[in-house]
Amino acid sequence: KKLAKTMMNKKAARLYGRMQHGITKKQNVVAELHRKRKKIQVDKDNKGKTVDGKTVLKAKVERLKSERKTIEQDYEKAASSGSMKK
Repeated sequence: KKLAKTMMNKKAARLYGRMQHGITKKQNVVAELHRKRKKIQVDKDNKGKTVDGKTVLKAKVERLKSERKTIEQDYEKAASSGSMKK
C-alpha cells in the first residue's frame, strides 16, 4: 500500500489518505455502537435485565452519567490549562 501511495501524485495521495481516515473513523463508530449494544444486551433468563442484573434503563442512565462526567472533566482540564480566552 505504501509503495502504491508513493507512486500516486500528490492530489491522489491526499485523497486516498482522507478516504482511509474516513473509513477508519466510521469503523470506530460502528465498533463503539456494538460495544454499547453488547453492554446493554438483555439476558432472556434474567427477565428484562442486563447481564449486570440492572434494568436496561438503569444501565443507560449510568452510562450517560459516566459519559457526561468524562466530558466535564475534559472541559475542566481545558479551562485550567489556560487555552480559553477571557
